[in-house]
Amino acid sequence: MNTIYKRFSVSSYYLLILCVIIIIFGACKKEYEDYPYADILSFTIKDANGDPVKAIIDEKNLTIYWPSGQAVPDHITPTIIVSERASVSPASGQSVAFEETTRFVVTAQNGTSKAYLIKKVINQPLLKINISSGISVYNTKSFVNRGSNINVTGDNIMASKEQTRAFLVNMANHTEKEIAIASITPISLSATIDAGVPDGIYQLKVVSGLRSVVLERTFGVSNGRPAITPVELSTIKLTLKLGEEFVINGENRIELINQFAIRHVATKLMYNLIIKETKTGQLTLKVPNDLPTGNYDLYSYNYPAGDYYPAGPLSGVFDDMIAIVN
Repeated sequence: MNTIYKRFSVSSYYLLILCVIIIIFGACKKEYEDYPYADILSFTIKDANGDPVKAIIDEKNLTIYWPSGQAVPDHITPTIIVSERASVSPASGQSVAFEETTRFVVTAQNGTSKAYLIKKVINQPLLKINISSGISVYNTKSFVNRGSNINVTGDNIMASKEQTRAFLVNMANHTEKEIAIASITPISLSATIDAGVPDGIYQLKVVSGLRSVVLERTFGVSNGRPAITPVELSTIKLTLKLGEEFVINGENRIELINQFAIRHVATKLMYNLIIKETKTGQLTLKVPNDLPTGNYDLYSYNYPAGDYYPAGPLSGVFDDMIAIVN
């Protein structure tokens, strides 16, 4: 039997080569196709104690349950694991704001992308507080004296002056003024009404962590009644001459005092000194020329009524008797 050989033409040869190349490159393209995956697989941060906190991940949110009682940071540094051959921005290990507007974008190898937002859930119980003391009442008006404290008791107070703050809310214009916290525990705090608080009617607001309470009770702010302290009285000379003037300096609005008297030891009678001049924090007195000479042991002074206190007088005993001489 005769064998028949068919000769390939040049064009057939090149066509064969082209088919082989297409088959090879087609197989390579299928084997090495770019990955389409753009997922966050794990998102972990550290709490205030350095312990890991893992986010709950869904299609678009990274929900973080922050531990109760811990200060909530402004920034976090997450460790992020994403799909194979994908990238994430901001990158793993980069510090970002711990806010619900912070956005992470994962880009797959093939260029597709997916975005995730932080969602904070703070495990902090409700703040339950009431004013326990520090507010006085005069003529049905509640008030707090400048320099004194408002005391609050309750539950779930974060016992840190960095995490818990106190404010006075002005009822007229709803502005807020922060006041200092003198002491704090998980069940109580004490806030100081300082000298810089303007006159007005206020409510107390307490912010602890993410919780805040504005207490319903309203109160005025007062300087308190005018008063001269024993230390301020001790500056009076022990011997005064008839007609002599002397100055008492005081911090408790002594310029409002409108009468000052001293008691003669022998006669037990009270005699008024002359009020020559008053300035803020200062009272200038003069010994009358006709005042009986001798020793004086008691003092008494008057002041007018204010919004939150009745008119004086107040009285007391000199630490050392005052001698009036010619």
